[in-house]
Amino acid sequence: MRKDVLVIGAGLAGIAAAWELHKRGMNVSVLDAREGPALETSFANAGALTPSEPEPWNAPGVHWDLIKSLFDPHAAMKLRLTPLPGLISWGLRFLRNSTHKRHLAASKANFALSRYSLGLTQDTRDELDIAFDNIQAGTLKVFQSDARLQAAIAAADLLKDEGLEYKPLSCEETVALEPQLAPIKDRIAGAVLYPMDESGDANAFTCALARKAEEAGVAFEWNTRVTGLMDRAGEIIGVYTEDEEIEADAIVLASGHASWKLMTPLGLHLPVRPVKGYSLTMDMSGLNERPGLPVVDDAMHAIVTPMGDRLRVAGTAEIAGEDLDLREERIENLKLLLSGLYPQIAPRVLDGEVKPWAGLRPMSADGKPFIGETRAKGLWLSTGHGHLGWTQAMGSGALLADMIADKEPAIDPAPYAADRI
Repeated sequence: MRKDVLVIGAGLAGIAAAWELHKRGMNVSVLDAREGPALETSFANAGALTPSEPEPWNAPGVHWDLIKSLFDPHAAMKLRLTPLPGLISWGLRFLRNSTHKRHLAASKANFALSRYSLGLTQDTRDELDIAFDNIQAGTLKVFQSDARLQAAIAAADLLKDEGLEYKPLSCEETVALEPQLAPIKDRIAGAVLYPMDESGDANAFTCALARKAEEAGVAFEWNTRVTGLMDRAGEIIGVYTEDEEIEADAIVLASGHASWKLMTPLGLHLPVRPVKGYSLTMDMSGLNERPGLPVVDDAMHAIVTPMGDRLRVAGTAEIAGEDLDLREERIENLKLLLSGLYPQIAPRVLDGEVKPWAGLRPMSADGKPFIGETRAKGLWLSTGHGHLGWTQAMGSGALLADMIADKEPAIDPAPYAADRI
């Protein structure tokens, strides 16, 4: 019997889930409150497909970083006091999962899903001939301290047996790989190249996949806000919108950090909250010499990603509730990062049009996404991916679709179980 599946959210997670569900023969409809796909967190993110970055942000010692951030407007991870009362339960779980053992377990689970997902992203790109300024040259993480470099190598060693590929580089090797870093050669202690990583424009990828899905028969309803879930004796049978009631065999919440609000009235308390990230996008069409691959600055926890004729710098994590204000000091952080990495390029691109943006990443308290059926029958999740939203999107969609279709998933779904809430 063919299932009717309703996907809530048309960002990366929702479109990936819709595509994979359709491929398994289901009748799929997608609802989104906006006028088109990928207009929220999937709009102007870092553009990084990085299995090399599976570590959750609640690393051991994170509580000290958060306390210090209260007094530092330029901290890479910034905690603001205004939303704190509403974050107490989530925050305690976030800190409780920052032990070495739990952090390593989450890193391994994230890597398994990220690696699987990257392969599916590549397959989808090739099968559908999707163009999204894709670079297949890996990611280069640059270090100014040898101690930090050695710590990164040690962390990579922990995932070596899981399949992580990495190559430590000397300063000379780093500059040979990315010549645009030559002006800061005296500050580079070394780097690590992660060759399996890729990059590109996540918005372009999502929009192209949404078009392919619609051509294949997936239905889309735009400007449609879901206001509640239809509960019949503990089973979710549909949704309420501002204008109608829509029933389906399965409901998939892929609405990022907003998913928890729809679940709370049912007594399901999803530990996913928004963490704001920033990006700047600049025109580099006038540059003859450009960066050739994404470069991560370890000190600033941010990335500079070439995207065709554009250059994007993205990063920082701000725990500020649902505040989307573009704070000048956070934007300045990214400008300083760009100037620090590329002192010859930065003045030229910053002198032109600079497009600042902020989005709310859905961050789970234990650092792993929620994928699968909740305790409420018929209600399924694909959310909580944090900084790995694009990296894990296609894999999450496939994992979810296999479970809804009663097929054996390609990887173990247990670490991401939606009923662990």
